[in-house]
Amino acid sequence: MLPSFRAVSRRRVSVVVYGANTDVGKTVASCGLLQAGRRGDYTASYVKPVQTGPDTDEAWVTAHASGAAVTTLFRYRDPVSPHLAALREQRIVSDEQLAAAVGQAVREKSDEDLTLVETAGGVLSPAPSGTPQADVLARVFAPQKGPAARPSGLLVGDPRLGGISATLTAYESLCARGQRPAVVLFLGGADNAHAVEDRLKSARLSTDAQQHRTVVIVLPAIPDAPEPLDEWYADKTVRAAFSRVVRLLVDDRAFDKRHVWHPYTSLAKPGKVWKVASCAGCEITLDDGRVLTDGMASWWSAIHGYNVPGINAAIETQLKSMSHVMFGGLTHQPAIDLCRTLVDVSPQGLECVFLADSGSVSMEAALKMALQYWMAQGKRDKTTMVTISHGYHGDTLGAMSICDPVNSMHSMFRKLLTPHIFIDDLTCLRETLELHHHTVAAVVVEPVVQGAGGMRFYPAEWLQRARQLCTEYGVLLVFDEIATGFGRTGALFAADLAGVTPDIMCVGKALTGGYMTLAALLCTRHVGTTVSAGTAENPAASHLPFMHGPTFMGNPLACAAANASLSLLLDSPWQERVRNIGEKLKTGLAPCSTYDTVADVRVLGGIGVVELARPAVDPLKLVYLFPPFVVTDPQLDTRLLRHPMLLYIGKAAPQQHVAHERGLPASNPSFLPTSSEPLAALSFAITMRSREHACNRVLPRCYIRC
Repeated sequence: MLPSFRAVSRRRVSVVVYGANTDVGKTVASCGLLQAGRRGDYTASYVKPVQTGPDTDEAWVTAHASGAAVTTLFRYRDPVSPHLAALREQRIVSDEQLAAAVGQAVREKSDEDLTLVETAGGVLSPAPSGTPQADVLARVFAPQKGPAARPSGLLVGDPRLGGISATLTAYESLCARGQRPAVVLFLGGADNAHAVEDRLKSARLSTDAQQHRTVVIVLPAIPDAPEPLDEWYADKTVRAAFSRVVRLLVDDRAFDKRHVWHPYTSLAKPGKVWKVASCAGCEITLDDGRVLTDGMASWWSAIHGYNVPGINAAIETQLKSMSHVMFGGLTHQPAIDLCRTLVDVSPQGLECVFLADSGSVSMEAALKMALQYWMAQGKRDKTTMVTISHGYHGDTLGAMSICDPVNSMHSMFRKLLTPHIFIDDLTCLRETLELHHHTVAAVVVEPVVQGAGGMRFYPAEWLQRARQLCTEYGVLLVFDEIATGFGRTGALFAADLAGVTPDIMCVGKALTGGYMTLAALLCTRHVGTTVSAGTAENPAASHLPFMHGPTFMGNPLACAAANASLSLLLDSPWQERVRNIGEKLKTGLAPCSTYDTVADVRVLGGIGVVELARPAVDPLKLVYLFPPFVVTDPQLDTRLLRHPMLLYIGKAAPQQHVAHERGLPASNPSFLPTSSEPLAALSFAITMRSREHACNRVLPRCYIRC
């Protein structure tokens, strides 16, 4: 038994290249992978633990993969098995020495996207001590745990006669050591490759393990032509195969960084992301074991926290009968139950429900409904929307057009968007409608709370005035309750704070408790019938359908999740919970108001906001907390409200620049969670990045921006 020492985590992005036998092309394969890594902008390096003989693999790699960092740890003169070479030279390297040297070499290359560790001979070929090298390396690289573990490593198969047995034996030897390869690569020998692939496919694996089956890939055979193999490496089939192997082998983070586009990020300079292993309650567990406390309910959606038994059970039950069916010409019980509940709990008068894929899509439907409402009456000039500056309503084209065109993240698309009217001061709505009501279709607002546009609060009484003016001037009133709906403001809907009913209302985010994407548009009976029935003044509009119909409209799984979430919410003491969160936020954030760097601290319902007078962490302008309703007092008191960011903003900026991403500050170690001490997941800080986002730009009281 080898003594244990600190194993190299698979997060280090190291890949062991094994061979099913001697002389099967491990070094040729390693060079192809290094070349493919360079083509894919992956950083890559090569480590050879033990080299025997004068013709070194290091020289081959240097010749065929120029630019790759190459390291050979132990060299012997004679071209024989390492244990024989070590005996002849009387220079035995112990297992402990070899393992420590390999571990150190890999740790020194921990920033590389791909570090190849190429073994000598076959899987069970001896190390200098005589111990099978696979046993030594199994102590260096953290073994996979459980049958569902993601495989790593590369096994180069034997394409020759007898190679099927040799390859399968090598494969099973690695699996027995917790080193199941991600890829078995054959350089030629297609018949052998297909036989091995068939055997691996027939292996009995758990359902989870089947998601990470070992992939068998076969390349054209290595030609007998003299070195170098430039033409072979340049072959399109060879290049494509090696590129595929690299994508399969690289660490998930490296692949994510290279290939996965995250929200509001640049592929040219992607931000850091943290890989999540699981979530439960208000805690997010990262794959390295660190635990975060969620301070923003996954963009305001997970009001019950994560992994909620009641919602889990509802989805599992629904899966057994129907995961999806089109909503055109068909209906189902989950959708009927959901719409019934929404009509029951929404402001009185909202009786008709249109289900949509997401909040942004529901806003698109709301705008189209408002337009079709007026077209059905023959008033085709009423196509303009009036909305409040600094608003945010989604990222699709129509929704973008009513987001703030100067201060929003969509300013670059300004010339593409339909022009609408934006008012900066809430008191000038009458003036605006008096001048433009003949062309205005609707007033669209986020009631009481403007969310992603700046977390601004305004009096509920303004909604009462807006309702009166819209009725007076013949304009529809649309509420975007996607962020505020389902209790976040302390009322079930922000509209309830004002006691008014809009003509159209959109809800989303928390509708399914953060489980699945789903939103809904509700409208009054008058709006619904007018859209389709027309009027006496325009009989040609009679029986027109509402021209919107998403493919996944009314998805049964999403509806089942929403039904369970709403039942859980309505049967819980949610008002008391939100009230408690608000009180804790007021108390916990109050000290921030004493900082010179802070312009305002404000709390409404379960929302806490700290607005900075100037960016303390460029380009940080706002910090807010929006925790799940089930957050515990200790989580709120000792984690979220004691987050280092809340302390940092009150101090002079340190010498070290702190990059801030959605969710967590990136570069200052004091902000990062440790394995033993949970740290709050910092809530999304609104960032002002461009010159249009300069702090609190002064605008006229009432203006039109196109």
